[in-house]
Amino acid sequence: MKISEKTINILKNFSTINPSILIRPGNTLATLSPQKSIVSKATIDEEFPKQFAIYELSKFLGILSLFDNPEFEFGESQVTIKQDKQAVSYTYADPIMIVSPPEKEIKFPTPDYTFKLSSADLSKTLRAVNVMQLPEVAIQGDGKQVFLKGTNSKNSTSDAFSILVGESDKKFKMVLRVDNMKMINQDYDVDIAFSGITRFTAPNVVYHIAIESNVSSAG
Repeated sequence: MKISEKTINILKNFSTINPSILIRPGNTLATLSPQKSIVSKATIDEEFPKQFAIYELSKFLGILSLFDNPEFEFGESQVTIKQDKQAVSYTYADPIMIVSPPEKEIKFPTPDYTFKLSSADLSKTLRAVNVMQLPEVAIQGDGKQVFLKGTNSKNSTSDAFSILVGESDKKFKMVLRVDNMKMINQDYDVDIAFSGITRFTAPNVVYHIAIESNVSSAG
């Protein structure tokens, strides 16, 4: 079988969430961060024929970069990657070594607030927090408007960045660690549950990201 560039890009993104991955049969990929603060699931074009585990996903992706458009043959203990005169045999890891999400779907609670986040606003925010060396991103409603903010909740005098993303009559402040903002840069529908979780949904991928414990909210 072939693996598309689109799927390889999903695997690259997932390698930033967890350095390992368990791939199950079918057309979905899923990952769970070792801290269990991020869960993501993607729908892909390919159908993987069997379950297999990759312990060093970045190494596996590096091997793929040696080829232009290889074929993959999935055996019992190895996958063979080949093109023309080249071939690599990559041995699977033991699935017990992999931190992986459960197969059942995450039951997201009824959202307390929902908004659309454009790829441009997401990119600007993440660039700002990187430049300003801020550790957190907050989704904050002041009772009229909702902002995506770069912030440091442990330092009230620190620099801050904000961008308007919506309107709401609710007052709330949901704080996420920048280290958990691992999404592919694209447009998302964002759902917030004040109980402590956010969901970023795009047509082909969804990310569930935990909210930090130092969150205050009011309706």
